[in-house]
Amino acid sequence: MSIESIAVSNIMVRDVKTAEENQDINTIAKVMSDNNIGSVVIVKSDDLEGLEGIITERDIVRIAAAAETSSSTFQLLARDIMSKPVITIDATSSIQDVIQSMKLNNIRRLPVIDRERKMVGIVADKDVFRAIINSQSLVASFSENVTIEYRTIYERLSEFMMGEMLLPGGSNPN
Repeated sequence: MSIESIAVSNIMVRDVKTAEENQDINTIAKVMSDNNIGSVVIVKSDDLEGLEGIITERDIVRIAAAAETSSSTFQLLARDIMSKPVITIDATSSIQDVIQSMKLNNIRRLPVIDRERKMVGIVADKDVFRAIINSQSLVASFSENVTIEYRTIYERLSEFMMGEMLLPGGSNPN
């Protein structure tokens, strides 16, 4: 077993939280808080399957820090701050493909799509890290494939592993 042979569909989270593009940031932040997640996928109001964007904790923090008053921040709508276009990955792609896409695009979350381009899940860097640390053969495979190119991902994996040793399960699953 190696990071090239395991499909993302085996490690993805299937219960993806979505919000409509016309919802306010306060509502989206509450969805994140209530579900202990780090992102919400934004869909068109009239098409719940059409991926329009993604909002992460970082997006909300960035907007809150830039706002002069916190009340003006939460009057913004999802469409005002969402990252777009949405970068996705196919459910049959490998863990290595996920790592490469995340590194190439400097992102930590990828909605997972099927052949019909319908969202079937989401994978976060922490899902990849959990899969790797839960399998001796994946740890070996990942270690063999680590090069200078993947140094930042290896460092995040190391931080995640240390966090898991100190606080198993972590405080934020996505």
